[in-house]
Amino acid sequence: MDKSEKRCPCPIDKRSLSRNIRPVTDSSKLSPRRTSIRSRETPLPIRQMATVYRIWDQLDQFPAGEQDEAPKQFALLLQKELKADNVKWMADVRVLHGAKAKKDPLLGWRLRAGYDLVPDPAEYQKHVAWLYQPCNLPEPGFQIGLATHAMIAGAGKFRVHRMRDGWIPFREFSRSEHYRVHYKELGLTDRIWISFPLNADTESIFLIDRSRRARFTAREALLVGTILRGIQGFHRRLFLSRGVRMGGKELSPMLRLLVQKLLTGLSEKEIAGAMNQSPATTHKNIGMVYERFGVNGRAALMALWMGS
Repeated sequence: MDKSEKRCPCPIDKRSLSRNIRPVTDSSKLSPRRTSIRSRETPLPIRQMATVYRIWDQLDQFPAGEQDEAPKQFALLLQKELKADNVKWMADVRVLHGAKAKKDPLLGWRLRAGYDLVPDPAEYQKHVAWLYQPCNLPEPGFQIGLATHAMIAGAGKFRVHRMRDGWIPFREFSRSEHYRVHYKELGLTDRIWISFPLNADTESIFLIDRSRRARFTAREALLVGTILRGIQGFHRRLFLSRGVRMGGKELSPMLRLLVQKLLTGLSEKEIAGAMNQSPATTHKNIGMVYERFGVNGRAALMALWMGS
């Protein structure tokens, strides 16, 4: 076990630990009709669909051995297209079920990994650090906002929301302490939430933020929703690149780098040299990676990456 992966004393539903990240099989759960971007809206014009296709093509061509760079490169693409000030990605995992989940302030859901194109201020990062801890027990006085509750309630279906779409009572939300701390003090004037369910217990969430500028339009929300709806494989690879499985903790940076090397044509000896490790250490770490992903070799790891 990697030293960064310590056992968590908090109760975790063991049923969730045995499930791999697999796509949902019920396509109705990903229907555009179930988002706040309604099907009766005017479709994207050809010019914007060309943008969608271009971004999809760029993601498909991203090298498997450089997946740790994927969140940054994709965030930069979204930032440019939407004139956004920040783009965030989060791996959300259901770790509690049944009665335990009902008693939990987040209904059993926890963040297991994340990426910010523009890091938040240091003091704010300390305030929300518990969200990424193994046990994820809310700190005393931490308020769960209306938007968070609404997103959790919609789990299981693809959804796109703007801050003022009517999916939450914005006037009440804007007067809350949660809004003051997490939006107003950070200078955020608008946000788009996009959530893609990989299965019943994992969701890939993107947050697109603007600070002190015009609000996002419905057309912009439709654009980013269309982009993110069509890249199921990319969402899955984001989870895999961070080693996130049900209830599990994010892989250490060293093991993430090792996974990237394993997805190339390098031999174990070459990987050891590239990582400045002894062959024995690298071989041991490779075994840890295979165990973590539930595979028995490099071919199976690659097959998992490719969705086979």
